Amino acid sequence: MATPMEGIIIALMNVFLNSLTLQVAVALVVGSLLSRTFKYHAKMFIIVLMSFLVLVVPIPLFLFKPRWPLNALVPGIVACAFIRLFGVEYEIRGQEHINVRNGGVVLLNHQSAIDIVMLSRLLREFRNIVPVVKKELFYMLPFGIASYLVGVVFIDRKNTASAKDVMKREAVAITKDHLKLAIFPEGTRHDNDTLLPFKKGSFHVAVDSQSIIQPVVVSKYHFLDHKRKRFGRGRVIIKIFPEIPTKGMTKADVNDLTERCQQLMQTEFDALSAEAKQYCHT
Repeated sequence: MATPMEGIIIALMNVFLNSLTLQVAVALVVGSLLSRTFKYHAKMFIIVLMSFLVLVVPIPLFLFKPRWPLNALVPGIVACAFIRLFGVEYEIRGQEHINVRNGGVVLLNHQSAIDIVMLSRLLREFRNIVPVVKKELFYMLPFGIASYLVGVVFIDRKNTASAKDVMKREAVAITKDHLKLAIFPEGTRHDNDTLLPFKKGSFHVAVDSQSIIQPVVVSKYHFLDHKRKRFGRGRVIIKIFPEIPTKGMTKADVNDLTERCQQLMQTEFDALSAEAKQYCHT
């Protein structure tokens, strides 16, 4: 006859053997200890999965006020707390430059899939910010539905006419609802030291709506190396710049405005990245 202690051990073993989630979690932890490459994949998988779950689980609550950016506030807080357990923390500078009464375009440099957590952190500061993403993400159900309910804007990058129509509608929301569109002007993510040439779509939206442009620079993710499959610990420094008004500007000013923002953000990206490197541990 088994003792009470043996009974407890057997019960725990049965729970483990019958819990696929627990088995996967243990496998990820053990694998992370054995291989830095495995740690990279495990961390990326877990962060993306958690970002997915914290946004999908509250969908019924989002239905009370659909398309409201602050629906994502609590999920964002959870995601930021979770990534901090992995050794990644965010430092925000320039909050005094935020005016929630102004709608407009927020420019951000794009580095990784985990930028979704960075955007969640910025929501706590801006409160009226929604990202503009490629339409394909909408079909990642139920994540796409959850994203729609928190106000995410989906555009078809392959269909220029359709993308322009969507952005024209959002230009109205900028003025009417004081909404800020978070746009990655580089168009694609990368981990280079030099920002990619900016596309002009976001600048046209700002000029068309005669609203503001607000550059936000995110330091390089030195703790993350996609090529060598390394995911360590580090700090992300985010700097929010003063608003750049576009009132009175026309299409003729878009090229100069684009170049000005590109130079400003590249210079600050270099400075912040150099500073953030000292906090990196891979």
